Amino acid sequence: MVLGVMALIFVYLALIALGQIEMSRPTSGVGEGLFAIVFLGVIVYVALKARQVDFTKPTMVIGPDGIAGQRLPKLIPWSMIERVDIPETGQAGFIYLTVSKEAEPEMLEQLRKRQPLERTVAIPHKWVSGFSSSEVKDIVYRYFERSRQS
Repeated sequence: MVLGVMALIFVYLALIALGQIEMSRPTSGVGEGLFAIVFLGVIVYVALKARQVDFTKPTMVIGPDGIAGQRLPKLIPWSMIERVDIPETGQAGFIYLTVSKEAEPEMLEQLRKRQPLERTVAIPHKWVSGFSSSEVKDIVYRYFERSRQS
């Protein structure tokens, strides 16, 4: 749906640039044309990023055994998680998990490929269906603390 709206805006800008739609004041169309080309680049970028997301898989799965998400190679047991960082700012949309150095080499290798911080992975918590952002943060933190106690 977002891509459709973006495509309509691109068509509108292109028609303005070509002179098919008249503006209230005359324009050369060059600025609108350049903006339409840049906007087309944004549309292509968004489309390519959207293809990388698997909409059939849940964003995050949290349970007593561990945590899994689309950005994680597989389920990470709570015992392998060294630290959980949950920024308290309103705009922070991620939970940061730092995997211990003793984690499986395969998992560490996959995390290094996907994340700029070698052992830290960021999982979005804002769009977990059925739960508010604060509920997801609380659940993750409680499971992590419970694993530390046992």
